[in-house]
Amino acid sequence: MSANTAFQPVTERGWRRGLNNLMNAEFSRWWKTRRWWMQALIWTMVSNGMVGLLLWSPEPPAFDEIVMLYCVLGGMFAAVAVIILMQDAIVGEKQAGTAAWLLSKPVARPAFILSRLVPNAAGILVNVLLIPGLLVFAQFRLHGAAQVNPITFLLALLVLGVNLLFFQALTLMLGTLFNQRGPVIGIALAFLFVQQYLIGFVPPLQHVLPYTLVLPLNDVGGAIAPMLIMGQQPGSWLPLFGTLGWIVLFIAVSIWRFNREEF
Repeated sequence: MSANTAFQPVTERGWRRGLNNLMNAEFSRWWKTRRWWMQALIWTMVSNGMVGLLLWSPEPPAFDEIVMLYCVLGGMFAAVAVIILMQDAIVGEKQAGTAAWLLSKPVARPAFILSRLVPNAAGILVNVLLIPGLLVFAQFRLHGAAQVNPITFLLALLVLGVNLLFFQALTLMLGTLFNQRGPVIGIALAFLFVQQYLIGFVPPLQHVLPYTLVLPLNDVGGAIAPMLIMGQQPGSWLPLFGTLGWIVLFIAVSIWRFNREEF
């Protein structure tokens, strides 16, 4: 009789109980299905298609405009995809009864949250950002419009990645606070598109929100990722550290709230 691969023994203790099995299952959803290459293909076509259309046109716009377009695609448009991908990570599990079933097994609640966070973060960063981004870099180098430094370009990808992780963690947290998809996706998308207005009302927020990781504020000071791609020094790194702080807070709230969820 073949071994039963549906159930694996749990060896972890405390908050890590069941983490390894849950992680393996979530990684399999990305890397053992067509999900990873479909996301990579979609975002390669989006990013490289739009950038290539301008870069290789007979009269291309200024290089900084092309860079800004890429950052919008990799930072703002991709954030919409992250929110859509993550909206069911917790709410879908609660509505389907999967969360209650899993938690009836030897599974710790922090492990459940981390298993929805880490594999999805890896899948998103690699397939939505890294693979398309490296191909955009190849286009820049082949065209020769500007000598983009590979180190600063990778740093820019990391900055864009922090922006995506912010919206992943925010959507995950909202999933622990609500039981319906509407508030989860609605609040996350609303925040994505109203950041600029919030900063307009409260200017100090520009130092702690992810908006200026991707886009400048009314041409007053440059955004971090575009400036790195163009080989310039960002005016301030505070938005990066502020965004990282929010990510940690969102994850902590997610674990705290899920620990109090009744199933």
